[in-house]
Parts: sequence; structure tokens; C-alpha cells
Amino acid sequence: MRRSATILAILFILASIAPASAAQPACPDCAPLPAGAIRLPYRWASDGFVTLLQNRRGAGWSAQLESGVEVRTSPLRATGDLNGDTVDDRALLLESRASRRGPYAGGTRWELLVLLGGVDGTQTVAAGVTFSLALRVTGLAIADGQILTSLAAGAETSNSAFVLESDGLHRADGELTILTHLVRRDETLSKIAALYQVSLAELMARNAIADGNQVAIGQALAIPASQPIQEEVGGVPFVFFGLAGEQLRPGDTPLPLRPAQHVVQAGERWEQIAAQHGVALPDLIDSNGLRLSRPPIPGQVLFIPGIPREKVIYLTFDDGPHETWTPQFLDLLARFGASATFFVLGRFADIYPELIQREIDEGHAVANHTYYHSHLDKLSVDRVAWELIATQTAIGVDNQSPCFRPPYGILPPAAWDTVVGQGYEVVIWDIDTLDWKQSDPAAIAAPVLERAYDGAIVLMHDGGEERPATLAALETVLTELGAQGFRFEAYCKR
Repeated sequence: MRRSATILAILFILASIAPASAAQPACPDCAPLPAGAIRLPYRWASDGFVTLLQNRRGAGWSAQLESGVEVRTSPLRATGDLNGDTVDDRALLLESRASRRGPYAGGTRWELLVLLGGVDGTQTVAAGVTFSLALRVTGLAIADGQILTSLAAGAETSNSAFVLESDGLHRADGELTILTHLVRRDETLSKIAALYQVSLAELMARNAIADGNQVAIGQALAIPASQPIQEEVGGVPFVFFGLAGEQLRPGDTPLPLRPAQHVVQAGERWEQIAAQHGVALPDLIDSNGLRLSRPPIPGQVLFIPGIPREKVIYLTFDDGPHETWTPQFLDLLARFGASATFFVLGRFADIYPELIQREIDEGHAVANHTYYHSHLDKLSVDRVAWELIATQTAIGVDNQSPCFRPPYGILPPAAWDTVVGQGYEVVIWDIDTLDWKQSDPAAIAAPVLERAYDGAIVLMHDGGEERPATLAALETVLTELGAQGFRFEAYCKR
């Protein structure tokens, strides 16, 4: 297998990587792009392109076509420098799903796009391929010339490796992993065979079916491996798994996917940063309240003017304050201009009132998490009320936010009545990092990066024990989601 740079140089037709403002668009009749939108080549639209708007819930883009087809993308995933130009490239999965009758009604088609990074900060579609039908891709990585995915079909999950070669995209064994199809109402074996482009005889033999009329709704059928179909796309041969003609044409549409923030690296100068993001130096300085006479500080977070930051993530931290770790969390949040909600324990609030005051002074919300982190399902109603009041007293009546998080997320009906009766909003979480049992920062950050959406509440911990992994994960979350246009706010600030 050849090195990825050599393979992709042969495989992909490199398109213009000029800035969107200067390039001739591949869709001359298309309307100008709205802020935060991207335009991709898409064969199922009348003009050959689809304009995707940023999702409110999620880190991708989506569109609803007049044909009833819903098109959306996964979050961008960095893949490294694939074409050897020293600029990081990314991969994007484009999902098409028909909401009514169509060429693939009832199924989902995934297409892989490789976006080649330009020195101006734009991304350019190089080429892509449909590699599966009626599948849900649960993971994506590109390494050493291989596209590694986790594919789920029905109730089964299998791993599949696609190898990039000069004549196209192949599975390592030359065939697509066997799929599972759950029979739906009004489906026949003939219809299912046609859907997957396999012969009826092959389908029956694979499932040991003697009578083609004897299939039941919900029955799981193993689908024989599809043979690859070779077609040319823009003069370049590709191998496709799936329906003939299910291909993504190479395009030359510059995608303005600039990050919303920049973390200063050692040795960078103001003019270099402004040029890298294609913004005027005075605008960069003014929008961040900076002085040109003061050089950039490594680790400093700059917000890029003109990039919308309309999505909100609510970071929450439990079990503090902690003498060692809470100050470090506060320092990191301050560096990124981020606000959060601290669900504190009353006994630690009594010990470290200066940390409670600092959280309040720096614009964070301080909320109730009981006094002793007790199991509320094991306490009397009177004891639950005491836990609330004692913690509120430790925080300070005038300082506490009107929110409560029950330890372990457990709140029985009687305790619920007590909490709500005291005027609290019960706040659980949407994304649990499980940082209390993880020692790998990447594992802690992963669920946030993969599942982040507008309005999501994230659970982390600044107290309870040593938190170096959580602190490192928090920096990753602030950096990567901040670059995607998220801002970080306190959930229930007083």
C-alpha cells in the first residue's frame, strides 16, 4: 500500500484553493452563501449543488430539499495532511435520507468528502465516494492511506477498512462487509435483492431460505457482499460499493469553514494571525480589545471577526470547590472567555468561601449540589430540606443560583417535591464525560466533541479527587468547540 500523500495525489483531482471571495464559484447561478453556510457538489439537486445551513443542534450543517430528501453532515474530523502541502485536511460525511418516496426511500446514503485545506483557511472539495447504503456510520478516521469506519447495519456492528489505491477506493478484501437487513411490511425477497443489487438466488442461499414466500416482518436477513462497480468521475476511475451511479462528483467549490477562534502559538505575530484567517489586522485587534503594541501571548485565545458564534454549550462542574483544582479550572475558563455553572457541595463551600466568591466575581453561576453529596433516596424529607438550606447558607443566599443538581442524578418523588417547593430548577445533564472514572483526557473530551449541540449541558467535575485529566480535556473542548463557533455560558446565572 502506497503512502497516503502519493495515493491521494493520484486519486484526487485537486481543485482551486483560492479564497471564496476571489475564486470563480463552480456554481455561477447559485445565490450567495448565507453566513455560516457551505455549498457542496450534490448530484441529486437540479443545479448539481446543495447549500447547507449550520444546525442549531449539532456541529454540522443540513438542508431540506424540495424533493423531500434531507441532507446533513457529520462534524468535520481532522485527518492530517493528506496531500503533502503542509496544511491540515479534513474529512466530512454527507448523509442523504429520503423523507418520502425517492431513489433511496427508507434508506440512508453516506458519501465521504475529503476537504483539502488551503493556506487561506478555506477547505476545498477534492473528491468523494458513496461507500454504503442503509448504514449508519458511527466513527471515521483516515490513517496510513486507509479510511477506517465503524458501520452499523440493523442490530449488528462490523469494522470495515477501505484502502485508497490509484484506481479507486477498495475494501481491503475486495468486498463490502456483509450487511443485515430487517424485513419491513410489504417487502418481498425480490424487492430486498433489488435494493442491494444482489441476485434473489444469492440472497436465498445466504439465508438458507427454501421458499421465497416465507419471510416475516422483522426477520433479519444477511445480505451477500456487494461487488464493486468502477466508474469514472471527472476522468479519474473510482470503485463504488452500492447502486450504480451513486457517486459524488469532484468539485472546486471553496468552503469558507474558517475557525471562530485562534489559540496563539509561540512565535506568532499579529499580522501573521490576521493573514492566516483572512481578516484585516485592525479588525482582529479591535474585536478582541487588544493593543497592537503588545505582542501576542502563547495560549491567548483570539476570536475571529466575522465568524458567527451562535451556538451555546453549558459547561457544569460538580463536587467543588477544590483547593487545588478549582483555581486552575477558573484560570482556564478565563483564558477562553468562557462561563460555567459550578454545582458545589456545602461542606466545601464552608471551607473555601474565597473560591465561591471568585467563581461569582468571574461571572460563573454557583448552584446547589447538597451539603454532603448524599443519596437523596436514602434521606428523609426533613434531611433533604436541611441539605438544601445548609448549602444555600454556605454559598450565600444572595449568591446562589436558583438551580439544583441531585447527587448521582437520583431524585425520588418526595425529595423532588421538597426541592421544587424551595424554588429550585432541577438540572441534570445531556452529555456525561464520565471523568470520575477516566484518566485519559481524550476519552473525557470525546463525548463532548462528538455529541455537542446548541443548548447541551455537559457534566464534568472540579472536585472530589485529583482532576488533571479533566482539566486537560476541558482545554481540548474549549479549543475545538470554540473553533466551531460555540460559546460557553452559565446555565442558570442569578
